[in-house]
Formats: sequence, C-alpha cells, structure tokens
Amino acid sequence: MPNSKKRKCPACGEMKEFRKSNKTCGCKGSNPFTSKTETRLAETIKTDDKSLEFSLPGTTIHTLEQLVEKFKVDLSVWEVERFIANKWEVVMKPAAYTELFTVQTATKEGTVKNTVPLWQRDKENVDPLHRSLYQVKAFFKKRVEVVDAKNELEGLKELAKKNAPKPLTVKLVGSPNGNMLEVNLPDPHFGKLAWGAETGGANYDTKIAVDVYRRAVQALLERTASYGLFEEILFVVGNDLLNSDDLEGRTTKGTYVSTDGRYQKTFSAVRTLIIETIETLRTRAKKVKVMMVPGNHDRLSTWHLGDSLECYFHKYEDVEIDNSARYRKYYQFGKVMIMFTHGDKGKRVDYPLLMATEQREMFGNTEFREAHIGHKHTNKVEEFHGVRVRTLSALCPPDAWHSENGFCGNLRSSEAFVWNAVEGLIGIAVYTDSDELIHKSVAVNKHAA
Repeated sequence: MPNSKKRKCPACGEMKEFRKSNKTCGCKGSNPFTSKTETRLAETIKTDDKSLEFSLPGTTIHTLEQLVEKFKVDLSVWEVERFIANKWEVVMKPAAYTELFTVQTATKEGTVKNTVPLWQRDKENVDPLHRSLYQVKAFFKKRVEVVDAKNELEGLKELAKKNAPKPLTVKLVGSPNGNMLEVNLPDPHFGKLAWGAETGGANYDTKIAVDVYRRAVQALLERTASYGLFEEILFVVGNDLLNSDDLEGRTTKGTYVSTDGRYQKTFSAVRTLIIETIETLRTRAKKVKVMMVPGNHDRLSTWHLGDSLECYFHKYEDVEIDNSARYRKYYQFGKVMIMFTHGDKGKRVDYPLLMATEQREMFGNTEFREAHIGHKHTNKVEEFHGVRVRTLSALCPPDAWHSENGFCGNLRSSEAFVWNAVEGLIGIAVYTDSDELIHKSVAVNKHAA
C-alpha cells in the first residue's frame, strides 16, 4: 500500500499497516462493547402479502414483546406462528474511554481546541468482559380474515357516508340566546327485561324503554322552551344505553344480565330512536353536538352506534359526533367545563384532580366545573375542591337481580341542564317517569300490536 507504514494504532492498540496521513487504522475508536459478530451480521426482514419474517443474528432483543415494539408490528393484522431466541456469551478484552486526539476549530474569537474521545484497551484491567447476545427469529402470518373484514367495514363506511341522507331542512325560530342545553339521560338500559310481578316494580322491555325515552326528551324540551333558541345542544349518548353488549346477553366484561336476546333488533331500535332524537334537537339549536360516553354494560355497542351516527350525519353541518375512544371526555362552553364518564371507574373524590391533570388549559380557562356520571341509578351532588360531581338518575326500573338485592325504589328521572357561557348553570329541567305512565305505554303497545 503506497504511502503506508506498519505501526501501532493508538485507538485499538494493534500493529497494523495504514496510511501515514491517517491517525488510526480505520477503527474510528469504535466502542469495544460492540462485538465483531454483531457488527458483521445484519438483521433480515422478509415480507409478502401473507407472511412476515424477522431474523436477527446478533441482538440484545430476546422477547417477542421487544421485537414487536422495535419493529411496530401490528398484532391486529399479524398473528405469531413461531418465535425462536438463542443465547450466547461474548467475551471481550476490557476497554477504557480515553481522549486521544485534539481537533482545532477556527472561530471569530480565535482557535478553539477540542478533544475527540476514542476507545483504547485498558492495560490495567485484565478481567475479561462478558456480554449476552441473542439470535432471534420470528414468523408471522397475516390475519387475512381480520384484514378483509376491516377493509370491508371501511368500504361500507365510505359507501354509507357517500350515500348519507341529505339534511332535513329545519326552521329555527328566534335568535340564539347565548346558552347551551345539555340533554343527558344515562342508564336507559335498552333491552333490559323486568317483570313487575317478580320485581315489585314496573314492567320493562325495549318497546317500553323507547316510549319512556321519548317522553323524557319531549318533556325536557318543553320545560326548557322558555329559554328560546340555544346556541348549541350537547346530547350525551351512552352510559349503559344498551343493557348487554353481545348476542349472549352479557355485558362488556361478560356478566350475564336479564336481557332481550334479540340484540340486533334492540340495537336497530335504539339507533332509530337516537337519530330521531337528534333530528328533534336540531329544531332547538344552531348546533347539536353528540357525545358518545361508554358504560360498563355497553362499551362496544356505544362505539358501534357512534360509528353509525357518524356515517348517517356525515353531510349535516349542524350535527357533530364525538365518538373518540377515550373513556373520560371533556367539554367546554365559555367558562363552563364538564367531564363526562360513566362513573364505574375511579373515585369521585379524585375527579377534580383528573380534570386538572388531563385538561390543564381547559381547567385553567374555566370557572364552573362539573363531572357528570351515571351508573348508580340515583341522584346525588357532591362538591370536591370547587368541582361538583353530579350523579344522574336512571329511567329504567330494577330487574330481578336489583330487586333481590334491594337496589330498588329510586325515582326514575332524567334531567336537562341550561348553561350560560358566563354565569354557568342557570337552569335545570327534571322529568320523572311513573308506573302509571309505563302501564299506559304497555296498553298502547298491546293495542298497536
């Protein structure tokens, strides 16, 4: 090699032949803790339409979770077929971190000297260094049925949005009053079955529940009519809207409940009712905002319903659907901040801190703060550090299990709240259903049948 000379490399300490103009042999003072085996072998990734393979000859990765995290493998698309991890020890001579070279840099202030750190052998320490390396192989196959189903659903959603109905024309009467109406009817438990002779209370099924819900919405709108045209209506949907979450009559966690087994029929009836309610609310406000809040009975059903509503109201400029996946949701109207959650998770006394932690800017910009929950089927208002936690009543009567355990006798009520952007809460409308009204509803349904 021309212009080269065999000499000791100051970085790695070995006698090698390299150019006179080079300060090192080319090792660049590399980290000795990277073994030759590891630098020589490269990871291999193979993929096609149906399979995905990883081969990592020398790596510190040794679990499937680490590999999935590093390469961002979507386990909803890929299914693990095999995972292999072999281990071996690498023994290396000890090394020390030593500053060997000085680099001069010209600046406006003058010449600045900087030292360049390089690795070299530590002659004082003779104990060998050990390092564990792994050979990892992973084989995945594509979940073809899942991917096809996802693609089909996305296609159906796009088709539904494309063919979504044109908004019905509504005539708004009066000028906006600067207020917001919150319509929040938690725990209707559509699909619940209750037999009065067994529970000591009212009968209840899907048809009765639909009538109860309609009466409640109509009464609340009538009792807030004196406020005129609202700037917006916040319609809270969910909070155990359905009593069960699958065909077997089970809740999201798998608990069996007294439920009409025709899940599809119940879901369809509820979807029609909620669409009808949104169309009614459009006549009372410039904007209707629908917030989907999952419960412990219907976490999946509420999300599916929200997805359907997004498709149906896709072309409506005055309807907005919030179907985000978060369990706790927040809304701000002027100086008003409200947290919505079902109430089955977390402690009520901790809600103010959660609100301040999760929504710092909103918390700081508001003065009237509340958390609205359901789940308990009772009415209660508590205040913690200036934040009111309001537990809202349910419209449904007790079923056999609730009756046997003494969870009965609560008034079946619903409420609507009138919020002013500056003054906070300025009005509450209340509707309470009764056995007499439910009996009339049953008689009407029988006559119609």
